[in-house]
Amino acid sequence: MSEPWTEPPTPGTPTGGAPVTTKSLLEQMQELLASINTDLAGLDSELRDTAPRDEPDDSARD
Repeated sequence: MSEPWTEPPTPGTPTGGAPVTTKSLLEQMQELLASINTDLAGLDSELRDTAPRDEPDDSARD
């Protein structure tokens, strides 16, 4: 026997949980960029902490 067919919920319709709040595309993009900037800052910090330090080469001064 097959189960009865049901339509999936459409975006923006409540599914019985908290009320759905829609955000404009601009707000979504601003949040995404803020998240990316935070991630990149963390990666930059990690790379700076683990990068080998350049020490002056005494033989290059001759």
